[in-house]
Amino acid sequence: MEQLDQLDRQIVAALVRNGRASWRVIAEVLGQQERTVARHGNKLLESGQIRINSFINPSYVSSRTSFLLRVSAPPRHLRAVCSWLAAQEETTWVSALTGANEGVAELFLSTEEVGGFLYGRLAEVDGVQSFEMTPLLEYFRTPSGWSPDILDKEQYDTLHPGEDGRLAGPPYPAPGHPLDETNAMLADTLGRNGRATIDELAAGLSVSKATISRRLDTMTSTGVLFIRAVVDPTLLGFPVEALLTLTRAHSRSPGIGEYLAALPVTRWAAASGGKVLAQVATATLADLRILLADLLDQDEVLSADSSIYAEIFKRSTVRYQNGRPEKPEHSTR
Repeated sequence: MEQLDQLDRQIVAALVRNGRASWRVIAEVLGQQERTVARHGNKLLESGQIRINSFINPSYVSSRTSFLLRVSAPPRHLRAVCSWLAAQEETTWVSALTGANEGVAELFLSTEEVGGFLYGRLAEVDGVQSFEMTPLLEYFRTPSGWSPDILDKEQYDTLHPGEDGRLAGPPYPAPGHPLDETNAMLADTLGRNGRATIDELAAGLSVSKATISRRLDTMTSTGVLFIRAVVDPTLLGFPVEALLTLTRAHSRSPGIGEYLAALPVTRWAAASGGKVLAQVATATLADLRILLADLLDQDEVLSADSSIYAEIFKRSTVRYQNGRPEKPEHSTR
């Protein structure tokens, strides 16, 4: 996969920070002409290299919470197992790892659904040898907050003030209230075209623009709705994606999780007890080695392991085919 040129990388980085930022705002941040940014940006969206996607946070509308699942399978079966996982509506992302015959996925389940999923559905998939599932109890960073080392802090802050990883985690107390019809339709429309304008959304849903703006702001600011740019880090010059597993000395200390979340290489970071898990994207294997050495130098870290992503099957609820995100049906883009 070829990398993008400098301007395209900057535009994609801006969309990663704020997938709904207007071309005018992005042009001002980058110091470019609006028509130039719009031409490049629309070309990127039309090519399928980047997609602006939206999805509902299951923790806010149901009793489901997030888990990290690792599945072992023989090499000849691993792709089929990962493809099966990607097809399940409970998963948000799925990848195959190097270093072991493993697939890894984030999924949302209620405690009542865990047994049926693991020992009913997953256990029946041909090739599955073993699995391990860990609840993700605390988030420090989600992909919405990834700030790759392409723009500076001032530029990122202008596009969006930041992202609170806690929005991704299970709320307390968990409301578990389904969306009303208007919010559900709004989320569905944005799932097909995450950059639909307020005018387009209002016309399509036969609701006032003020109502659309208010509901959209509320859902995104409270973590009910995520709007994300789905893109391969390779395009931005970071082809080495890896899953990190850190063992921390004090399970209640947020220090190392917050440290990881602040690094430009970190796409997401979460914790479960004494483990901190993170997905990182670096330019080279040497950079990954330096990162691991730095983490091991932190007083709170007892151990640090990494597994490189070999193949992507799903990102932010978007399934991948032949290395590219599937285009949504009936897209209005």
